[in-house]
Amino acid sequence: MPKEKTLKAEKDWDKYWKTKKTTSQAIYRVIASFYRQFIIKGLLNYFIEKEFEKEDVLLHAGSGSGQVDENIGKTFDITALDISAEALKLYKVYNGQNSKTLKASIFDIPVKDSSFDGIYNLGVHEHFTGSENTKIFKEYRRILKPNGKLVLFWPPRYGLSVMFLNSLHFVLNDLLRRKVRLHPDEVSLIGSKKQVESLLKDCGFKLTRFYFGPRDLFTYCVVVAKKL
Repeated sequence: MPKEKTLKAEKDWDKYWKTKKTTSQAIYRVIASFYRQFIIKGLLNYFIEKEFEKEDVLLHAGSGSGQVDENIGKTFDITALDISAEALKLYKVYNGQNSKTLKASIFDIPVKDSSFDGIYNLGVHEHFTGSENTKIFKEYRRILKPNGKLVLFWPPRYGLSVMFLNSLHFVLNDLLRRKVRLHPDEVSLIGSKKQVESLLKDCGFKLTRFYFGPRDLFTYCVVVAKKL
């Protein structure tokens, strides 16, 4: 990513995490926090514990506030990476001041080749274009150990939360003229399993598991892939 675009992304995400929210945005944050804590965290725990061994070295790539890491942080060696300093401040609030954090772009991760057993994130890749995701996955492949894995929670176009938020944005902005954006734009929502499988294959990964179902109220597709 060009330097000027990286700096803009850093500024935008710092603003997202720090700026005082409108009433609508504040309500959305409370609901999203409840959902992460009581629904998503359990599903993340399940997949991380199933795919990795105790004390494996993991990268939470695009960690945000890291509210979901509370349990797995006690079992695995986790480094939280985010471009936003404000997000990483919140990460330490939720996960302890001794948590490992790394402020960097997901396109250029300043670690040696083959540094991690696994990489995971929630709600990250829908914010990047197809070509940007290709670059990110190639960077993931560089820093993963042989047979390293990805566990990605990636919302699909047909997810209930996507449909609900699209409807809510329509009411707030098209009908009520509020000009409210509850979250950053989602330009790469999953269209199909085949689409994800093809992208991963082009970047040197094999899709090993693809879940979409009731355990998270049909919100995310859980994509598990192995480095080839």
